[in-house]
Amino acid sequence: MKKVTTNYISVLIYQLLIIITPIFTMPYVIRVLMPENVGIESYISSVVQIFTAFAALGMGDYGRKVIASVMRKQDLKIEFYSLYLVQSFFSVVVLITYLIFAFQTKQYQSLFFINSLVIISYMLDITWFYTGQENMKNIMIRNMIVRLGSMFGIFCFVKSPDDLALYVWINAVTLFAGQLVIWIPLLGQLKGVAVDWSRAKQHVKPVMTMSIVPIITLIPLALNKVILGNMTSAMDVGFYNQAFKLMTLFVVFVTALSTVMSPRMVKEYSSANKEAFEHSMYFSFSYVSLSTLPLVTGLIAIAPKFIPLFLGTAFHPSVLNLQILAPALFFSGLASIFGLQILVTIGKNKSYAISVFIAAVSSFGTNILFISWWGSYGTAFSYLIFTAMTCVLQAYFAREYYSIKNMVRQICPYAMASLIAFGYEWGLSYLFFDFHPVVIIVVQVVIGALVYLMVLLLLRDPLLFKAWFWIRLKVVPKIQKERG
Repeated sequence: MKKVTTNYISVLIYQLLIIITPIFTMPYVIRVLMPENVGIESYISSVVQIFTAFAALGMGDYGRKVIASVMRKQDLKIEFYSLYLVQSFFSVVVLITYLIFAFQTKQYQSLFFINSLVIISYMLDITWFYTGQENMKNIMIRNMIVRLGSMFGIFCFVKSPDDLALYVWINAVTLFAGQLVIWIPLLGQLKGVAVDWSRAKQHVKPVMTMSIVPIITLIPLALNKVILGNMTSAMDVGFYNQAFKLMTLFVVFVTALSTVMSPRMVKEYSSANKEAFEHSMYFSFSYVSLSTLPLVTGLIAIAPKFIPLFLGTAFHPSVLNLQILAPALFFSGLASIFGLQILVTIGKNKSYAISVFIAAVSSFGTNILFISWWGSYGTAFSYLIFTAMTCVLQAYFAREYYSIKNMVRQICPYAMASLIAFGYEWGLSYLFFDFHPVVIIVVQVVIGALVYLMVLLLLRDPLLFKAWFWIRLKVVPKIQKERG
């Protein structure tokens, strides 16, 4: 469990850095590049995202599972290169297709060519190897340095609307550098290349099945925004997109857990350790509830003050968008347990893909319907429906491996604590109505967090007490030793 904790802290710190970076750069970039150039960059990123979905396939989830299930060290090299052969083949096909597209595109052609580095970066992405081995610390440290370099480059060199190409170049180069540096320790570890063509061939079918997930999620992530723009206006897309970006910043608490727990659960399932497998699963239910439910209620409470402060008063419609999207954090967290930690672990890749496909198609239909009624709010509702349906369907497909009663028992205390904290946060927004927005937000966050923790203490929450004992045993002695 010590290794899990270390890996989780490493991943979480890196993911928190991903949160902090846009918080510093987004307002700066919006004001320096101006809305028109920001819109151009968003459009190009949406197009590139379609290609990267095909380049990535489902290798992240599938490769992590395969590497985690390797028991003998001598098999690791063959398994890795067999998987990477499949990944690189499809990535090269996607890269060639992208370059043909870029050559034929007259508008923003230079920017599209710069983004070819993004496609190459996905071709070089082998994060799944390290996560499968539960060895995240080193690569996260390397990527943190690269991420900070990106932020430094934006502040130092992006100074006017004419620097759009430079901004795109900085993002592409730093992503590419981040993928390159994680190859260095791998080449030292595996020492040489070993490819088993027959083994690589066996991976093609499951990888293709898993690839349905990133491709089909383009509907709620990208296509729904295109439909919104065509049925309303680019301004509505901007209101929705900024709220969506802010919501997804906090998904890190979910992705960090799945990244760390999935390999561990694969090992427990492969060794037929049912008790340990169930323990890990119910721990995940508790953790997702502990971390996401207060975020959901907190975002809903602070959105009316935070959005105008962070994005400007022109983005006031983003407030309701963010409030509608917020519950998606919790549904995404549960879906990561049912989907990645259970279905993918036990080999039900088809069920995992089907659940995402049905939810995405439903989201597409509801998006068209809701936009005509509510504009950007309709797209926000359709995304919420996508995450909720994904969660419910994956829960159904995984029903044999967990108890609904035990799951609800894990969730209820955190739901209760979050609702009580939300009551205080919402009330404080009226009590401090005449104060500066920064003061109101700080008071809401601090009081909300204290109320949440106090309720959990009264309920004698085991996760909270476990964290406190860990701090007393590990952190406090280190601080005392350094002072002494």
